[in-house]
Amino acid sequence: MLVAEIIEAQFPHLRPVEVSYLGEGYDSTAFEVNGRLVFRFPKRAEVEAQLLVETAILPRLAERTPIPVPAFSFHGKPSAEFPRHFVGYPKLSGVAGLDLDLDQSQLRELAPTLGEFLSFLHSFPIDGAIQCGVPAYAPHALINEVRAEAASDLHVVRHVGLDALENQLRTMFETPIEASEMDRVTPRLVHRDLAAEHILVDPDTKQVTGIIDWSEISIGDPAIDFAGMFHWGGLDFTRAVLSRYRPPVDEGLLERARLLAAAKCIGDIVFGLKTHRQEYIDSAVRALGYCAPPLERT
Repeated sequence: MLVAEIIEAQFPHLRPVEVSYLGEGYDSTAFEVNGRLVFRFPKRAEVEAQLLVETAILPRLAERTPIPVPAFSFHGKPSAEFPRHFVGYPKLSGVAGLDLDLDQSQLRELAPTLGEFLSFLHSFPIDGAIQCGVPAYAPHALINEVRAEAASDLHVVRHVGLDALENQLRTMFETPIEASEMDRVTPRLVHRDLAAEHILVDPDTKQVTGIIDWSEISIGDPAIDFAGMFHWGGLDFTRAVLSRYRPPVDEGLLERARLLAAAKCIGDIVFGLKTHRQEYIDSAVRALGYCAPPLERT
């Protein structure tokens, strides 16, 4: 296998290398190596650049994070066999939350830990993140980009039997958020893809064991991370996480989280249909039940 040859060439002390495919997303492909390591290979040059940012920021997060994060201990260099940097790290325990059928009661058990984690992450010094090369984006720019992309892909709901939601979702995506609301958003360090597939959970104890895939780490609207909570467990779960969250919360955060979660649903359906990943489609269909109803501010 080519992956084994690439790893053996750069890390001969790992020989003999045994490789098994773990999975892939839009950005990277992951492999388990020798039953105890994970190696991640970026698919594009811009993802490689993001990986170098991860390499700089994750050791600093690891110093105090309440939930383990990948510790890159193998740094692969471009070669004739693979033209980009890649990384390897000791495999974290647990399985992706996406692969577990957790009820609301079990999800609420995770809320305190996730609230503490988001408090830590969103309180990380912005200057320190910038020094590590973490990119910043304007909160209103992300909202506009996400709304436009979701609206353009909205027709995919017809492929999964959700035609009745199309008009309601279109209204959601086409209704602008007041600029004055976005002006009140305090930019924070965010994971930006804190979805169930990137939260590891012990299948026996139902405790969070790791947060993976930091390829989209940014400085921006904290609502993007709560969108992952909304997508996974809906409004009640998100409020449970917020109950253990220490930074100040602006009035529109929950509504933006719902909008961003609904947009993620559309993206997941597109991804699931394109890659024949039924788990993404099933998760998105379930989550749209959380995201589509109107949300009253509290």
